[in-house]
Amino acid sequence: MNRPQSMKQIRAGQLTGETRRDALAIFVRNLVRTSGTISDAEFSAIRAAGYTDAELVDISLAIAVITFTTVFNRINDTVLDFPAVAA
Repeated sequence: MNRPQSMKQIRAGQLTGETRRDALAIFVRNLVRTSGTISDAEFSAIRAAGYTDAELVDISLAIAVITFTTVFNRINDTVLDFPAVAA
């Protein structure tokens, strides 16, 4: 499947049919929704998809940076200087 189509499906909360990518999307969605409090089953699922401890640290760090950036920009009323994502 092509990347733009996969991105649209992920944004819509749909599975892409790509096991590893779908596991990542589900894991990230769960992390964000629960503020990082995930079940053992959810953690096992991402590990079963082949993600390493180092990759899970990177995923968690990316979420933390995005969250910080969003809060910082909202506090400072930062003007966006890049185009909006097409639906």
